[in-house]
Amino acid sequence: MREADPPPERRSTSDEGLAHDVSRRLRRLLAEMPTPFPCRYACYIHPRRRQNEQGFGVITLRGESLPLTVTMLEGLEEVATLFEGRGPVIIGPAQERDRVIPSDDGAWGVPLPVTRFAMRVLHTEDPDDPIPGDVVERQEVVTSGLHGPQLTLLCAHRPTGWPG
Repeated sequence: MREADPPPERRSTSDEGLAHDVSRRLRRLLAEMPTPFPCRYACYIHPRRRQNEQGFGVITLRGESLPLTVTMLEGLEEVATLFEGRGPVIIGPAQERDRVIPSDDGAWGVPLPVTRFAMRVLHTEDPDDPIPGDVVERQEVVTSGLHGPQLTLLCAHRPTGWPG
């Protein structure tokens, strides 16, 4: 029995092109945008259409372009996050079943790109303490489409399991 070929590399970096431009924009936002709490990490989530993939991709602060995986989504769920640098949100799996991506034989397979996630928009009573007292104002399930949505997120720190 022959071992399966490793999956093709799905992460990319480039000194040119969109990922590099987005990385510079994210760094500029972190340096210049006033935020209700200190933000030290940023990312850009977008529809991913590379190699006929469906789902979301992410461009990291270092300019890496890779699929947004369930594991990354769970790490993001635990971090104080601002949508477009303004409103506090929680980004996480849309439903409990979105947390697990089994392979055909029931074991963990290659993490596939996330095709949807939940965005919980938060509202706070105390502008000096934007996260601990927040309440969910509304929740939307965000689904990847041909041209959108595209989100810029500023985070208090790098989510667990995320590259730079």
